[in-house]
Amino acid sequence: MNLDKLTMDELISLRNDIQGRIHSYTDGYLYICSVRQFGSVWEEKPSSLYGLRELCDSYYGDNGIVDVYTNNPNLEFPEMEFQNYGDVMFIKSEDDYREWIKHTKSKNFIDDVTQRLDEWDEKKDLPLRYRPSFAPIWTREDVNEWVTEFESKTWDFTEPRSMKKYFEEDDVE
Repeated sequence: MNLDKLTMDELISLRNDIQGRIHSYTDGYLYICSVRQFGSVWEEKPSSLYGLRELCDSYYGDNGIVDVYTNNPNLEFPEMEFQNYGDVMFIKSEDDYREWIKHTKSKNFIDDVTQRLDEWDEKKDLPLRYRPSFAPIWTREDVNEWVTEFESKTWDFTEPRSMKKYFEEDDVE
C-alpha cells in the first residue's frame, strides 16, 4: 500500500481505523486488571494480549501498578514477552474471580473490625486525651454475627494462583 499519495486527513482516518481494529480484537481469553494508582483502584478489562500489554506499559510501577487476573495459561511462558509490576494470577472464570474477591473482602472487613475493637478495648480505660476520638460503631455481637454468616456461607471458588516467576538477582548471570 502506497501511503505517499494520501492526504493528511486520509492518513489520520486510516490510522484511526487501524487503531480501532487493533483495540477491538478479541483473543478469546479473559483479562481482568486491577489498576492501582496513587490511592485509587479501578478495574480494566482488555480484550486481547495486545491491550493488556499496552495497559501494563502505561502503568510501569512509578505511576501505578496493574494486577492481572486471567484464564490465559500462555502468560506463564517467557516467550509471551509480558511484563508488569503487579501480580499475574491464573483464574478459572470471571465468576470464580468475583466470588474470590467477595470472600477476600468479607474476611478482611471482619478482621479489620475485630482489630479496631481490640484496640478500643485496650485504650478505653486510658484518660480521655489518650483515647481515640471515636468509639467503633460496631459491637462484638455484630462481628460474631458476621463471622457466623461468613462461616456458614458456601464459598465456591478456586483461589487464583500466581503465574509470575520470581527469582533473585544472584540467580541471574
